[in-house]
Amino acid sequence: MASYDFLSDISFTSAASSISPHVTLTFAQSLDGKIAGANGRQLILSGEESMKATHILRSRHDAILVGIGTILNDDPRLTVRLENEDYGPIRHPQPVILDSALRFPTTSKLLWPDSPTRPWIMTSSSGYNNVETRTQLQNRGAKIFVIDLDSQGHLSIPHVLSTLQSQSIRSLMVEGGASIITSFLESSMVHSILLTIAPIYVGQAGVSAVQRAEVTPRFENITYHPLGRDIMMVATPSSRRKSN
Repeated sequence: MASYDFLSDISFTSAASSISPHVTLTFAQSLDGKIAGANGRQLILSGEESMKATHILRSRHDAILVGIGTILNDDPRLTVRLENEDYGPIRHPQPVILDSALRFPTTSKLLWPDSPTRPWIMTSSSGYNNVETRTQLQNRGAKIFVIDLDSQGHLSIPHVLSTLQSQSIRSLMVEGGASIITSFLESSMVHSILLTIAPIYVGQAGVSAVQRAEVTPRFENITYHPLGRDIMMVATPSSRRKSN
């Protein structure tokens, strides 16, 4: 039986500051570093035990962030699904979606009546100017924030984080696809990384976690934890942007 005690030893608010919540980056990859199949096809990489760890982590964070690609491809609920209350109180994190063009579908499960929390959508000024879509989303309970763009035309990660901090979010779990993972690592504002390594080879056509060659993260304070067939690596980035 897998032990999740190591998750209790991690503080997910220790690095929260006046400009950013504590940021925990989580994702699963194959042995050859792939997070998806050819053309972004979704793969079930995590085993049952590491999937349970993911839900424990969700319950210990104030918010969970994904990109619009995840919403369009997978239509996730982003809730906590744990049957055993021994893992602590069940609380659902606030869903946060990065969506610069405001493509968020009004049919998303995050807008269903039984969804425990309505999404916060981070978009650009041009996305916000899509009045029809914005109004439909707001009428269904979504909250929309305008975020600056960085030099590459992506939503500014520092601005996203400062916006969340202003909304009393002290801990953020990032469950990204490749572009989200790359953007957060490039921002140097990640405090903890929990990487699930699955005993699977995907092959060259699969999607790598990091999309830009200039992003070469290094890690320290590394520990490894067996979870069924998988291994979870817990680490901190060697270099982070300083927070005040």
